[in-house]
Amino acid sequence: MADVNEIGFELSADGDQSLDITESCPSPPPPFHRKVPEPNIIVEPPTTFIDQEQNIPIKVIVPFDNIFFHDAKTYLFDTTSNNDTKRNVSTKTSHPSFFQRFLNLFNFSILSQDDLEFNRQCEQLLQLTKHPCNMTDRIHIRILFTIYRRLTHSKEIFYNTLGSHWEDIGFQSTNPETDFRSTGLFSIFFLLYFVDSMYLPLAKQIYVFSHDQIQEFPFCCVGINLANMLIKYLRQPNTSRTNLRKLSNENTAIDLVGKLFIALYLNFYLKWRDNGYTIANTQQVFSELEKILYNQPRILFQEFDDYFHKRQEHRAQQYELKHTNDNLI
Repeated sequence: MADVNEIGFELSADGDQSLDITESCPSPPPPFHRKVPEPNIIVEPPTTFIDQEQNIPIKVIVPFDNIFFHDAKTYLFDTTSNNDTKRNVSTKTSHPSFFQRFLNLFNFSILSQDDLEFNRQCEQLLQLTKHPCNMTDRIHIRILFTIYRRLTHSKEIFYNTLGSHWEDIGFQSTNPETDFRSTGLFSIFFLLYFVDSMYLPLAKQIYVFSHDQIQEFPFCCVGINLANMLIKYLRQPNTSRTNLRKLSNENTAIDLVGKLFIALYLNFYLKWRDNGYTIANTQQVFSELEKILYNQPRILFQEFDDYFHKRQEHRAQQYELKHTNDNLI
């Protein structure tokens, strides 16, 4: 498998994708190392942080456990909304012009209460883009480890935040924090949505394929790029969001955008697999997906529904065949 660093992904600050890496990630601090546990001490295995010239023992370290999507959602919305409130208090509010007030009034007048609520939820999601992933925030770290364990089915207990295991799931370095610069917490939010749902089998299927010797691609970096497309799409005028809402029967913006995120990844996966694409075709596939998203999002939802409908039919046939064979025996 090729080194992910050679793939050439970059997530730029202005949200554009590029295939040339122009910024090198900072060197990570020295890793943690575990010592052999002392006898007759009922605590977590002690670890030692090598701080250049001296060893600093850290005796009680709680491992990073998994987190459910609902709990992560509550934490992220609470922390980002509180930070935004403090920011608004400390900054001056600009008064809109008469034309802007008239335009806002006109938009509100043609939208239903459900549409207004959907737009409010979209704005709440977009607030996540303003807040970076922070590897000193325990909940952010738990989200990342949940994504890792769901994809790899790993049972390993981690005591440190940095390591080559992040490169295994498609980050560019041993510190995944640097890959979220263009999308903030928005992309990590929907990566967790993908793997902590009934769509986990699809996520694992795509992840396994991402390690193909010829058609490999970095799973998480692709997901971040797809999330970046959604961010730009949701920043369009409210009428575009209203039209998007009509294409699916999801009740909330989280579920609709989450379904659209998975539909984008499914389309990427099918194009990549069926056409024999490699890393050299990455930007081409992203451009094709972006055109579909902006011009024909209905196709994404239709492909999503057809794919899972066929899988359900296949499972029903397998169950019926197994039941028939059991009766014959």
